[in-house]
Amino acid sequence: MATPKELVAMISLQTGVPEGTVVLHDRNLMTAGLRSEGQRGRGKSRVTFTDAANLLIAVAGSRNVKSSAKTVEEYAKLKASDPLRFGEVERGHTFGDALATLLEAVPADREAYAGRDHGTIEVWLFGPTPSARIEWDVRKSSGRVDYRGGKREGFADLQFIAKFSQVTIGYVGELVAEKDAG
Repeated sequence: MATPKELVAMISLQTGVPEGTVVLHDRNLMTAGLRSEGQRGRGKSRVTFTDAANLLIAVAGSRNVKSSAKTVEEYAKLKASDPLRFGEVERGHTFGDALATLLEAVPADREAYAGRDHGTIEVWLFGPTPSARIEWDVRKSSGRVDYRGGKREGFADLQFIAKFSQVTIGYVGELVAEKDAG
C-alpha cells in the first residue's frame, strides 16, 4: 500500500490542488480518525482504498480546509439510489464505499482509465447540500448511481460542483494497489 505522503502527492498531481492543501486535508482526516493511523518506523505507514476515497472526498468536496472531516462524514455516508454494479463488482450502498470500490477495481486495466478512448467514469460531488453521482460508460458496462442524504435542510440557491474522472481514480487506485502488491 502507498504511504500517506505518496497518496498526498498523487492526489495533488491528479487534481491540481496544491500539495500543501492536500497535506492539510490529510492531517485533518488523520486527527478525526478518518484515515488509518500512522505507525512509527521507516516505511510502516500505509493507506487503504478507503483512506484514498476519504482524501479525494475531502479535496473535491471541501469549501474550506478546516471542514475536511465534516465533508467526508457528510459525503461518505450518502445512500445510493441503487447499488453500484461495475463489471463484476456489486458494492457501494454508500458513496464512500462506492468510491473506494472504484479505486480498487479500475486500476486493473490501465488502458481503460488512461484516456477517453476506452470509456469514461465521472464522479460528481454537489454542494452545499451534499449529494453525489457516479456515471460510467466503459466497454460493455454503463450506468449511473445517485447518492443522497436525508431530508434537505432549508434552501440554498448557491450550488457548487466538483468533478473528477477515471484518470484520477485510476492513478490513485493504481498507486495504492501497486504498493499493496509490492
